[in-house]
Amino acid sequence: MKTTPVMKRFWSIACLVFLAAWQISCSKDDPQPEPKPEPVKLNKDSVMFASYFPQYVAEAYRFNGKDSVDIMNEVPLFNTYRNSVSLQFFFTNGYINFWSLSPLANTEFPGTALTFNMQIRTNQPTGLRVAWDEEKETLVVESVSTSSYLPMIIPGKKAYLDPATFKYCRTRQDAQASKVKPKMVFVYDDEDPKLGKVTYKITLKPLYEYYREEYQQTYAKFVVF
Repeated sequence: MKTTPVMKRFWSIACLVFLAAWQISCSKDDPQPEPKPEPVKLNKDSVMFASYFPQYVAEAYRFNGKDSVDIMNEVPLFNTYRNSVSLQFFFTNGYINFWSLSPLANTEFPGTALTFNMQIRTNQPTGLRVAWDEEKETLVVESVSTSSYLPMIIPGKKAYLDPATFKYCRTRQDAQASKVKPKMVFVYDDEDPKLGKVTYKITLKPLYEYYREEYQQTYAKFVVF
């Protein structure tokens, strides 16, 4: 039988359809694994710069399997401390100290920003040490002693900065304008006598100075977004 141009076109289309159907059926029978995302690698200089700002303890959660508990609400005293201190990382000697805070009514910034009056003349020890972990390529905070000012810190534990959570802004204006607000989340595991293995995740957010009276060396106003 003589093959006409129309028949040739028909068979070409039919072959293409068959090939496409075969490829789809093969992909269903033998699905290809999705490529894993590349791990986030921190830039040491960026982390050091971000850590220069005083840090507000924004959140603290304990995870046990699929369950999570806001330990700031579980222990009301912790929430009192959260609004009374800000952490300061000193990389020259590896210590973390704190400045005293007192909340202010936010009349300066829109949204959920929090404002504080901070005592900036003297700081106190927390019993925490900070360092850059060369092997893990991230920041590590270690509790070396119990502090009466920050009793939620468990001595002997090391918390590591989760690289995927790290976000920083160089200025207050950048932080205010950014849709993704600056923060650092530190993670550590513990063995609870009742719950078994638990994971703690503590979120720190930088405090930016926005007002200080001329020649004032004791107090300044700060905001956290």
